[in-house]
Amino acid sequence: MLYAGGVQGDPDNYLGLLSAAQIETLRYVYEHKNSKQIARVMGVSPHTVDERVRQALKKLNVSNRIEAARILALNGAFDQVTPYQSLTYQSIDLGDDPPDADADAGHGSFRRLFDIGTPFPTASQPANRHGLMERIIWPILIAFATILAFSALYSILVGLGRAMI
Repeated sequence: MLYAGGVQGDPDNYLGLLSAAQIETLRYVYEHKNSKQIARVMGVSPHTVDERVRQALKKLNVSNRIEAARILALNGAFDQVTPYQSLTYQSIDLGDDPPDADADAGHGSFRRLFDIGTPFPTASQPANRHGLMERIIWPILIAFATILAFSALYSILVGLGRAMI
């Protein structure tokens, strides 16, 4: 939807109307990113992104950001742009295949019962694949270790206090 009058002049001058930041912002709009995503990529605030889009809309005399991005795309401003695919649609396992379940066949079921992995990422376990039991057991183990550590500290301090008397 164009405002009355539209953009005046040669379409090749569209790029001359806009700043580099406005063109880059509209390129991300063309890639179907919202203001928060654009702000994160460009390292600015969402307000700055919205202001750049508003200024570009005024300069191009269009009513919405999609139309502004479409004008630039039709005039070749985004010829080098690859289609956008959000990382949320990609698999989280971008590395090697996970090990087979038969790899632990030599271990007893008792060992597997207590093999809950670490609660933080490691080279062998880069993603959190803990089930419900591991997510319940780890906070309990951490709380128990904290109680033991403070009990030991308290005992040491009481012992030192008695030795000083």
